Amino acid sequence: MDKIKFYITNRFILLLASSALFILIHYLLTDSILPDTSTRNIWFYSGLFMLFFSILFIEPYYSSPKNVITNSIPLLLVYISIKESFTNDILWYSTISIIGFLIILSIIAITLKADNESPDSFRNKISNSIKNITVFVGRGKVIYSFVFISVLILYKAEIVAEVSDSYLFTMVILWGLILIIDSKALHNSFVRKQNKIQSNAIGEIFGVQSKKIFLVKLYEDRNKSIKRFDILNFKYSMQDSDAYSISGIVFDTYLLNQEKWIKVLQLGTTKNDLSNLKRNVVYKVSEPKEIEELSISLKIKDFVGVVIEKSTIGSIKFEYSKQTDDIQEGDLLELSIGSRRLFYQVIAGTTELEKLESKNESGFIEGEAIQLGEWQNDLLSFQKFGWVPSINTPIFKADTSNTKIPEFEYPEFQLGTIPNTNLPSIINLKEAVSHHLALLGITGSGKSFLAREIIKSLKTDTNVICIDFTGEYKTDLEGLNPIELIKVNGLTSLEEKFAEKHEKALNRRPAEELALKKKIQSQLDDYVKDFIEGDENLGLFELPALSNTSFILEFTQFFIESVFNYAKANKGSRMCLVLEEAHTIVPETNFLGDLGDYGSSKALVNKMSQIALQGRKYGVGLMVIAQRTANVSKTVLTQCNSIICFQAFDETSFTFLGNYIGKDLVQALPNLKRYHAIVTGKAIRSNLPMIVNLEREIE
Repeated sequence: MDKIKFYITNRFILLLASSALFILIHYLLTDSILPDTSTRNIWFYSGLFMLFFSILFIEPYYSSPKNVITNSIPLLLVYISIKESFTNDILWYSTISIIGFLIILSIIAITLKADNESPDSFRNKISNSIKNITVFVGRGKVIYSFVFISVLILYKAEIVAEVSDSYLFTMVILWGLILIIDSKALHNSFVRKQNKIQSNAIGEIFGVQSKKIFLVKLYEDRNKSIKRFDILNFKYSMQDSDAYSISGIVFDTYLLNQEKWIKVLQLGTTKNDLSNLKRNVVYKVSEPKEIEELSISLKIKDFVGVVIEKSTIGSIKFEYSKQTDDIQEGDLLELSIGSRRLFYQVIAGTTELEKLESKNESGFIEGEAIQLGEWQNDLLSFQKFGWVPSINTPIFKADTSNTKIPEFEYPEFQLGTIPNTNLPSIINLKEAVSHHLALLGITGSGKSFLAREIIKSLKTDTNVICIDFTGEYKTDLEGLNPIELIKVNGLTSLEEKFAEKHEKALNRRPAEELALKKKIQSQLDDYVKDFIEGDENLGLFELPALSNTSFILEFTQFFIESVFNYAKANKGSRMCLVLEEAHTIVPETNFLGDLGDYGSSKALVNKMSQIALQGRKYGVGLMVIAQRTANVSKTVLTQCNSIICFQAFDETSFTFLGNYIGKDLVQALPNLKRYHAIVTGKAIRSNLPMIVNLEREIE
């Protein structure tokens, strides 16, 4: 049955069968295979065959007022030429009026149609209504039936001269059979399926900026209903396959040549019902369930922007566009290059102006992010990727909630996390101490807080000595029970010996000065030995009484020398010297004027720096804590292979730190939040500089 149905609904088979049927009927009733060529017969049979041909072949494509005009004008001319044959003027004028009215309506429908508006606009609705009337009345089934009937009535006597009513009846029956044919049910290999334009069509694709960015010109009546992040579906004429449609969002809206345009960003594809999608027409997704599903699959809430020009391997620039404006400096972003998931960290944002045409401009925010690389969960670190993403690659706010962080233990220490993620920043404290660690930043930024947490962990297997002349560390470390290395009752005698030593030096009595120096050194050696070999491993070297005298540098030099001598004599011991307010202990030579004799003080600073640098060979490391790099000895700072930079404002710090963290990341220092820092160096698991949130719950 299906096969028979297929054949009887084929246009060509129906045409051949109908032609054969007509010839057979005509021969049986007139003894002639074909009609004669008289004028009246030509019009009669032309009407019949045009009716038949129209239903079988023309009507499926008969959808435009232009077709009505094309067919109506020749008919108008024919009826004018045969006016004398009409004995009834009313019938002739009625015919001419109907044909003329069809032509006028068709012209009106064409004139009202607005291509720059959606099908639901008022003008297009009126145009479409008129079009439907003209196409219905002007289609072949109607207009050629009118020709056939009118000519049959007009020339009845002459056409059916011999067979009369029998012939007339047979032709009317044939006409009726033709009318009941459903042209939409017919098929052939040339039939093109009509695309139905949905009511949610918003505009047409006008250009393509890249594989993922499409320029769409909106229909005028849809200007107000479209906003950023609306979800769209469309089929593009140049896409690889018709098996899917493109899903994306409104990335940006702007005026161009006084018309509203949008940028559409492709975020994915879908294989939903595609039958109603017309190529290059963009449709807004309006079903709540579909919106919810696509929002999740396309990650619209996490979408941040797209990669733009001037991006490099180490850092990307991106055009910012986020549904919820919650991106901040330090936030982690992600994008995909093939199957790789790469992470970048936001470091800057600036406003930019995009010139679209000679008289049209559009503003946007340009963000900048540095590459951290691929996250290696087993290594608890980022590994840098060696290439740059393509322009217009979508960028998302990183979601690491599904990343399960493996456990770790000392000497691994968690400094903090990448802001708004659970990805940790890990430092190896043994490497940090052995290769020196610097904590830099303004007062109140969080240096002392972090130092206390590090000291707490270092106490596991390291003797920690905090050198502090501010008097604040005694309070800060109160919970850790530090031991005071310099006995209060011995401080006066030490100061007296220093004063006497300087007096001997002024009187040029080197032998006696050297003897006093040995006594001072011996007393300090005892203090250091008692502490290191004692039960406690956190000591405090605090000299508030000497902090404003010229003895401070020399006294500190003797103390560090005692620590160094013990380490040399007892290899395998681990010690960390914490230099709080390092500018008072190892100041830059430019700032020695207020500390007594400049030449002598400079020599002492250089000597202390050398002792500190050589000390790491014997297990003596430094933790340098300072507010400004300008005031601290660069000989010491440049040997700190791990740096933690808190908020800073001075240009000297920017210049110095730029060599460690890069000139781009230095720009982030003034804007860092409290307890946020830039970390980098040998001891950091991810040796790429990055912004870390150091906040934590106090146990």
